[in-house]
Amino acid sequence: MKEIIYQGTDMVKTFGETTVLQGISLKLYKGDFTVIMGSSGSGKSTLLYVISGMDRLSGGQLFYQRKQSDGETSSDEMLDIAHASEKELTRLRAEDFGFVFQRTHLVSSLTLEENIRMAGLICGSMSEKEIRERTDALIRQMRLEKAKDRFPAQVSGGEAQRAAVARAVVTKPRILFADEPTGALNKANTEEVLDLLTALYTQGQSILLVTHDREAALRGNRILYLEDGAIVGELELSPCACFLP
Repeated sequence: MKEIIYQGTDMVKTFGETTVLQGISLKLYKGDFTVIMGSSGSGKSTLLYVISGMDRLSGGQLFYQRKQSDGETSSDEMLDIAHASEKELTRLRAEDFGFVFQRTHLVSSLTLEENIRMAGLICGSMSEKEIRERTDALIRQMRLEKAKDRFPAQVSGGEAQRAAVARAVVTKPRILFADEPTGALNKANTEEVLDLLTALYTQGQSILLVTHDREAALRGNRILYLEDGAIVGELELSPCACFLP
């Protein structure tokens, strides 16, 4: 039986008099590659923002199943994301969550390698040795060996986005949030980034991807269709062999 890591009930988000999310209820499961698909304006990015704690719900409930560990034992903690403090949300974003967006948001004054390592340092729960080893492994996995010492302005869009993916997962987040991560890339770079996300999924990474692109959506094992702020359909998929590394 799949482990639930998120459970939302009757989630509503309004901006002024405009209701963007219309009472959505959903569950997200550990190890799934879940895709939120919909046209522009359907509310898919807003849904990702409230689930990840980057924005607040206007109504409804949203609980996140967090793993707590003291080094010897572990326990589950149900955290009310909708009413969590900013301190709690900041901690989640640093330790439990990883983020990839259409724009890379890399620090321009740092090399690609430094951008990746910085995320590990900010987390605060990893030793310098762990950060260094994890960074080196991701640079190899993302095929960034030749670009790691360059600054974001000196590399291609595909290289920058691959570095952004590495930065997002250097802390081994419990869930990776990806909002249109291939929206600004050409076809070749899009395929490369999607291949990397697929590889992370096969390694056990939980992913929530927002996209309007059908090819990107088919990388997931579960697709939620959003229309006018409501889930209007759901599709369960088996991983396609041609996408596996």
